[in-house]
Amino acid sequence: MSRYLILLFIVSFLFITCKQPVSDDELLSIGITDCRRQPSFIKSTGLQPQRAALSTSEKRIKGLVLIEIPKSVDDTARRTWRHPSWDLYGWMGPITTDESGNTYIAPVPTVNVLDNPLDQQNIIYKVESSSGEMKPFINLMEKTSPTTGNPYGLLGLYYECHDKRLYASTVAGSTLEEERGRIIGLDIKSKKINAELLNIDAIGLCVGGMTGEKRLYFGAARKPEVYSILLNASGEFEGQPKLEITLDMLGPRGDDKARRIRFDKNGDMLINGIEFNYNLTAPTEKQEALYRFRYYDDIKKWGHVR
Repeated sequence: MSRYLILLFIVSFLFITCKQPVSDDELLSIGITDCRRQPSFIKSTGLQPQRAALSTSEKRIKGLVLIEIPKSVDDTARRTWRHPSWDLYGWMGPITTDESGNTYIAPVPTVNVLDNPLDQQNIIYKVESSSGEMKPFINLMEKTSPTTGNPYGLLGLYYECHDKRLYASTVAGSTLEEERGRIIGLDIKSKKINAELLNIDAIGLCVGGMTGEKRLYFGAARKPEVYSILLNASGEFEGQPKLEITLDMLGPRGDDKARRIRFDKNGDMLINGIEFNYNLTAPTEKQEALYRFRYYDDIKKWGHVR
């Protein structure tokens, strides 16, 4: 085969296999356009699908529960539904859903670790869209594991619609003195980790493209700050984390950590802030505050909207 034909073959192969660039409109919609679908099993529960939602934050209910949101504030009666597998793995925290209605959920200890063994704090569970059954999906445990000084493992989960990737953050192995957590990007079909950021303790996660770059935003677990890191065309982390937002001196406590990060239809960043100090607290003590930030393209910065 001539060198010309070999070169032509290589160029053609690269053209076919390289990922096509993202258009400006597609980039701006990342994080705003939601691909997630309601699980199909909800139709067989007897609850009204249009008013049904999965929750891990109901008081005194361990694990996962499907609730039917009341029609009005005066309606105090609220129906619920649970699959038998939903309380087998202890208390649960972060939750996210993909475009097929499959739900991914992570354990978070509450008050004590009796229902949440330390060696199971890095297991992501999957709730099948068709059946509603919850089963272990993947164990992200490394040699380092949660300790009695830090009972937490997974703290953040986010399904990114554009690249169909599941992002997770864990603080397993971290101590008061050392930050040993990590953020990973996971292909849900192969369960292969194709992105990893080491020695970062993070809570809330979200992917957005409204700044003109596709970036993963994450709330620091040790500081009242939100950082981001660039995602390249292959979904890998590129460069170093960048400080985007500080919650210092905002809200009722002045040092909230970003537990949840999302974008509204206008591209504003909505942050649910909580107090977090690596210690267990009762659900009744977990108070949240909502913060709104807007990106100003002329100065290339996020600003707090009061």
